[in-house]
Amino acid sequence: MKKILLIACSFTISLMNAQVGNENISYSPGTFFMRANRPTTKEYVIEGSPYINGEKFEKVIIKDFSKNVQDLRYNAYEDEMEFKEGEEIYYANKLNNLKIQFPTLNKTYKSLTYTYNGKTKAGYLVLLVDNLKYSLYKKENIELLKGEKSTNAYTKDANDYYAKDKDLYLILKNNNQFNKFPKNISDAAEAFSIDKKELENFIKSNKINFGKEADLIKLVEFINQH
Repeated sequence: MKKILLIACSFTISLMNAQVGNENISYSPGTFFMRANRPTTKEYVIEGSPYINGEKFEKVIIKDFSKNVQDLRYNAYEDEMEFKEGEEIYYANKLNNLKIQFPTLNKTYKSLTYTYNGKTKAGYLVLLVDNLKYSLYKKENIELLKGEKSTNAYTKDANDYYAKDKDLYLILKNNNQFNKFPKNISDAAEAFSIDKKELENFIKSNKINFGKEADLIKLVEFINQH
């Protein structure tokens, strides 16, 4: 069963003794604090994987935390960071603005409480461009799809399965408001308050494709210079 993991947010907390059973277990300040709450889990078989980067737990770097922080992996379906202690899987607490760097994946996730499409949620976004003017983020998505029922007595029902959903690219303006990345030159000129002709020249000369992540990064970096 999964348990909730809380990251200790105070570095002045004294070292606590480990406890057993359903009570609290603690590690040294700057690492992790766990609480034995048990969320409900599905017991049936699900095909595929909820993990964007694979099921391996990777080394991470978290600023101001212990260098011995536990290896983590991102569960995109649950929108949770996980680590393994013994045979148990734990969740990391979503401390707002916490950056989790995965050096081997060349990725940095940021824990944020953000509002998009009128809905507020706490979750993890991949940080692609970090700038006070315009920052670029990516929301990685895995969805759970229903398996199909067998149409005859000779075949089995198909299990439910995890499937990769389309990534959502978001722009954060002046550390205030999240919006979906514009889909064309006209929308981009309006969203970024930049001269349309200048933007058009840059996009054409650099062959920017609004469907490619590397090009979106290049475009935002150009806009931040103006």
